[in-house]
Amino acid sequence: MSGRTDLGAARRITGAVALGSYLVMGALLYFTVIPGAGGHVPPDFRLLGYDAAVIAPFLKALTPEAGQAYARLLTGWDRVFAVALAAWLALVGWRGGGLRALVAVLAALYAGIDLAENAALHRLVFNPAPDPVAVRSASSLTQAKFASLYLAVLVLIWHLRRPRP
Repeated sequence: MSGRTDLGAARRITGAVALGSYLVMGALLYFTVIPGAGGHVPPDFRLLGYDAAVIAPFLKALTPEAGQAYARLLTGWDRVFAVALAAWLALVGWRGGGLRALVAVLAALYAGIDLAENAALHRLVFNPAPDPVAVRSASSLTQAKFASLYLAVLVLIWHLRRPRP
């Protein structure tokens, strides 16, 4: 099999894994976590961050069953999603030109931040009394996750739209 075919297959596989894990996460959130948190969305959906007062209603309303589903999401499905999405971004961007390495680095940066955010949120949500420093740290990671993902996608789009030599 040629390298081009292998790359295409890898793109399809990582894309399918990212999409599949995203759909599972959406179902868990829509049918279990959000209803089990009184309709409040988890903090990792707040693009601009949050503080203890903003996430308090989510934490207070979270039932044990919804908490278990959210823990599975953070420690399992979102990890798979972040790594698969980063791999897909890097593979899609792995075409001629010098920006391909930058796309791969930005995709890896996004995945690392998302994984760190998941760990911080897990500690925050499942700690009886969230520490304000832990909340600020998790909030900063959430903001950085979105910023790094957007930057990776923008560089990827710019890279793909440039004429090939």
